Amino acid sequence: MAITNQHIEELIKSVNELKETVASAARPAHEVIYDDVDLRNMLKVSKRTLAYWRERGLITFSKLGGKIYYRLSDVLLLLKENETPAVTSNLKITL
Repeated sequence: MAITNQHIEELIKSVNELKETVASAARPAHEVIYDDVDLRNMLKVSKRTLAYWRERGLITFSKLGGKIYYRLSDVLLLLKENETPAVTSNLKITL
């Protein structure tokens, strides 16, 4: 089967439709929800670490039916509040 200009145009049209679908499906951070297991896996922290953060009020969460949920925007806020800026000056050590 030879590829024709019509096939290429149909492929381009399909790709553009897919791009639009993906763009419309993207959610803002305040609408993305993680449960406890998802967040632990994403941040690579222990169950106890998340419990500690909750106990200390470091991260906002919701509890429904015994299950804990977090908004991505709250996770990003926690990371931002505990951010350490990069060192921008040249450090010279003299002996």
